[in-house]
Amino acid sequence: MLQKKILSLIRAGALYEAEKEYIRLGLDRSADNEDEMALGGRLLKSKALERSGADRRELALQSAQKYSDAFAATGGTYTGINTASMYALAGTHESARRIAGDVLEKTRRHRPKPGEDAYYHMATVAEAQFILGEVAAAEATLRDAISLDPKNYEARATTVLQFFMLGEALDIDMAWLDDLRPPMALHYAGHMFNMSDARVGDLDKLETDIGAYLDSHKIGYAYGALAAGVDILIAETLLARGIELHIILPCPPDHYKAVSVTPSGAEWEDRFDACLKRATTIRTISHDDEAPDPLMIAYGSEVAMGLAVLKAQQLATSAAQLLIWDGEETGLPAGTAHDGARWRKTGRPQTIIDFPFDRLAKKNTDSASAPVQNQQARKERSMRALIFADFKGFASLRDSQIPLFQEQILTPMAEACSLFSDHILHTNTWGDGLFFVLDGVECAAAVSLKLRESFEAIDLSALGLTEQLALRVGCHYGPIYTLADTFTKSTTIVGSQVTLAAKIEPVTTPGSIYVSEPFACALALLDAGQYAAEQMSDSVQLHKSADHVSLFSLRRKGQQ
Repeated sequence: MLQKKILSLIRAGALYEAEKEYIRLGLDRSADNEDEMALGGRLLKSKALERSGADRRELALQSAQKYSDAFAATGGTYTGINTASMYALAGTHESARRIAGDVLEKTRRHRPKPGEDAYYHMATVAEAQFILGEVAAAEATLRDAISLDPKNYEARATTVLQFFMLGEALDIDMAWLDDLRPPMALHYAGHMFNMSDARVGDLDKLETDIGAYLDSHKIGYAYGALAAGVDILIAETLLARGIELHIILPCPPDHYKAVSVTPSGAEWEDRFDACLKRATTIRTISHDDEAPDPLMIAYGSEVAMGLAVLKAQQLATSAAQLLIWDGEETGLPAGTAHDGARWRKTGRPQTIIDFPFDRLAKKNTDSASAPVQNQQARKERSMRALIFADFKGFASLRDSQIPLFQEQILTPMAEACSLFSDHILHTNTWGDGLFFVLDGVECAAAVSLKLRESFEAIDLSALGLTEQLALRVGCHYGPIYTLADTFTKSTTIVGSQVTLAAKIEPVTTPGSIYVSEPFACALALLDAGQYAAEQMSDSVQLHKSADHVSLFSLRRKGQQ
């Protein structure tokens, strides 16, 4: 569908490219297709949500008028309710109430099919009632909608976000909506132990405490590792309650099992295998055929924590951490104490259950203390954010246009990047290709967006360059080697994570910024930042690879 491509660009925050495609494909001239006509309103809505004050109200009004045209032409309740919502956001409350009333009348004459259609029908009714000031009726109707399709958490999250936007615009207290949010996401972590340790501590109480926590919290999704001891106890309790279990391991399962499960005894091996078989997903963040070092263990924990936060953001709900910890600050670069401290920095809820075994029994129980192979070879690795960028259409430029491209496009973009020179640790270019290594994902997000903004500010037609020229940017976050190039004697950045990063940019939609899942996870943990990443609807096959991965589109917070 033509509109799907435009929606992908809008969700990626590439509004310039989305608008260009919208016009190029002639969708701005559509007169009888509700979905196509609604795109104009959706574009303006996204622009409005990037702004504040009078600018937001003006763009919201333009969005309402676009949606209104579609509503008048098709009579569809989807464009009708969006017309009313955008009028409300614009502060044109009388028009908002009038259109909401029209939508309510139309819903009375329509009998939807059971399931998702029924949910959206009732959610539309609830939204119209809310705009009309019938808050109690809206709450009751929304509860009815949820009962018709109770597991459709993605649809419910969209509705919750829309209601919060309206509540802010209409100055209505939205506390009642918290109870209707989808279930929470959980990150869990704790110490390892073996079965002989269980004889010197209160294992029954530990199991009871874990169960009591889960029974008292509405958890729907859980993310963590699967080491012997606490990890497996929590995983088993989650599975027994029908909660989705998502396992994140720092290396392939067989190697992880050999280091973090087998030394604790055969019983734990069987339980590990059983949990792995029942898990909803299993992520392996490195394919190294050796034991993980503390850097990779911490990387795996960061991804697990980030996934919990991303799931909560996706579903307009909350994320929490369950930590089974003895309270000792070890100072280690990975492990239970490290995970707890990292989570506390996000300001999100954390519940600590006392680890019931003594320190003698618990020696070497953090997986960060596991034996590591090839430590000498790994000593140069560090966690870095990576950016690859190029220009689609560059190959079509004539030789005579290359100096112009260098002077009028690359030069202003380089000047824009110079603002972040303290955070850019390495730069390399070749032709139209750009490569940056940065000290963190927040700075990488800032540089990526600055690259796109500086490119979009260039008038390509005035330069006589093809309008098909488009920037695409791919980002990743992971451990890399910083070594001396044996030929040039300069610094070189290498490793499997660099190779992965290089495969993201070629599959990025022109005008967009795509980032890897680990990048999105690290960014999500920086809750005070300006940037966010939204997951693409489908997994994407990497360039020159059989691998399909989850990619996220980078945007500023406030964009939709």
